[in-house]
Amino acid sequence: MNIVELKKNITKYFVDIIKWFTSIIFLFIVLIINHNYQNINLSVRVFLFFLIFTLIIFIISSTNKGRKLFSFIYNSRIETQKVIWPSYKDTLNTTLIIIIIITIISFIFFILDNFLIYLISFLAGTRL
Repeated sequence: MNIVELKKNITKYFVDIIKWFTSIIFLFIVLIINHNYQNINLSVRVFLFFLIFTLIIFIISSTNKGRKLFSFIYNSRIETQKVIWPSYKDTLNTTLIIIIIITIISFIFFILDNFLIYLISFLAGTRL
């Protein structure tokens, strides 16, 4: 790697840091303005919020990590579309089976607990 490429990479790195810092400042400005100027009409505040938020997204998407983040989000959406989700009937049946199993196991633990309490108190001589 020569000196020119190194300077170019360092410059790109610092530009990305400045872009992220600017985005964070814009976000804080939006939050502070929204909190301090609550007497302004809500529709105006929402419009300004989305305008500045769009600017923040544009700034973040121009950075290297921002591109990777949006690529990850896009690929995640594609993967969730590939998932075969269970039907309502399958979900209901599975839920009912789980409820029945939990009830049976709870009843078994209740009986076991009472039996062990009775056995320990019998052995300790506190119960006749």
